[in-house]
Amino acid sequence: MALQFRAFCCILEFQLHNKAKLFKDASLKHVFLMNNIHYMVQKVENSELQFILGEEWIREHNWEFQQHVMNYKSITWSPVLSLLKDEGNPNSNAVSKTHVEKKFRSFYHGFEKVCRAQTACSIPDDQLREDLRNSISLKVNHAYQKFVERHTDHVSDKRIEYISDHLQNCLLQLFKGSQIKIIAQPC
Repeated sequence: MALQFRAFCCILEFQLHNKAKLFKDASLKHVFLMNNIHYMVQKVENSELQFILGEEWIREHNWEFQQHVMNYKSITWSPVLSLLKDEGNPNSNAVSKTHVEKKFRSFYHGFEKVCRAQTACSIPDDQLREDLRNSISLKVNHAYQKFVERHTDHVSDKRIEYISDHLQNCLLQLFKGSQIKIIAQPC
């Protein structure tokens, strides 16, 4: 009977992965798989299925879930955060105010583009949504603060505060399932 359950689970997982291939956006594919694998593991852990499928099945699927989380962050957020990096120029005084403003604008627009797509995604599990949101928020805030520290002479406090507040508001809306509308731009 355990063998039949495992075979049935394999068929369902195969169908799940085929359905994920329908997503053209790789980040949405990872959100879809993250949601579904997390749901499966939770259901197995909280039922008699844990004895049928076993600890190894749970470990493997938790590992697969974590891989989708890491891939999601990398594919979705790394390109946006890379916009805040200085290309091999450790001396911030050598960077012009125009260059810093251009990088700020590029980051801001890239960030909003990702947020528009990601706020439309839904993660029904409250804990998973909150954990992912907090993890992304830490990563974005850290990169943003580092950039601001390096270029504090080139950016007004008013602009820094506006963007900081806007980033936080957008990040709080992630994975709620309703796309945000961008109202104003700081440029």
